[in-house]
Amino acid sequence: MTFFCFVALASGFWALQYFRQKFEFEIPVKVYYEHIPAGISLSGKLPQEITLYVQDKGSTYLNYSFKLRKQPLSIAIDLEAIPPSKTSYVIDEPVLYNLINEKLFATTQIKSFSPNRIEINYSLLAQKELPVAINGTVSPASGYQFVDSIRIEPARVVAYGDKKALDTLLSIQTLPLNYTDIDKDWNASTGLQAPEGTHLLIKNVKLSAMIEEYTEKTFKLPVVCYNTPPTRKVHFFPSVVELVVRVGLSKYSQLSESNFEIAVNYNDLVNNSALNCTLTLTRKPTWVENYRISPNVIEFLIEKSD
Repeated sequence: MTFFCFVALASGFWALQYFRQKFEFEIPVKVYYEHIPAGISLSGKLPQEITLYVQDKGSTYLNYSFKLRKQPLSIAIDLEAIPPSKTSYVIDEPVLYNLINEKLFATTQIKSFSPNRIEINYSLLAQKELPVAINGTVSPASGYQFVDSIRIEPARVVAYGDKKALDTLLSIQTLPLNYTDIDKDWNASTGLQAPEGTHLLIKNVKLSAMIEEYTEKTFKLPVVCYNTPPTRKVHFFPSVVELVVRVGLSKYSQLSESNFEIAVNYNDLVNNSALNCTLTLTRKPTWVENYRISPNVIEFLIEKSD
């Protein structure tokens, strides 16, 4: 028993002495690249790992061994400062040394590392600002309507890519949407679809719309004819038609007959081989979008007058 105690004690002293000695060992360091500008395309394969050759005590080596099992050492290289006027950018040895040294214990001495510099080659991409278009369905519930058009923020985004590919694009679409039966003010966030061969600086947009109940308001309007010569008189059958306007409750009281006009041009009637014409609303408030004219096709007769 005494013998084994002496063996254990001797082993302990030996281990203590051993781990006080300095050793050289390798440490793998993962490399990540962040803040890559949207307007460039990286060329070639960039190093994903740096092999680090260091010196430190055996006890520190054990600490690294346990630490690396849980979380590998890594550094992040910020590419935001890449100059657009060039086609290559070098991360030199002193920069890499500082990034790596921050991740090590204070007692660890860096002997060398490989690769000791990183050269980033890249090319500039063409760019084009495009409107965002809703892809899918966004509709109010029965008896409700949008107060205004659906708002998209931002309404325009910049796409980067090959010039030929960008020239074919007219808009950037959202991911497919399916919002129906909306009966209150609405907000949503959605991603954007980057067409093949392009990428976007902005990945998501916000959508919003104001909703309110609507009703209908009916007016009786005369049909007016412009540019009628003094020697002619135009008769319409019927001469008064019905205009039904869909309007939100908040603006119902703002509408009156004077806000609207239904008119035709005499020259269009003369050149019309038929004896009827289609009516259109020639004056209305800008926010009125849903309406119907009944009847919307009427007959006419041009009469000579003294």
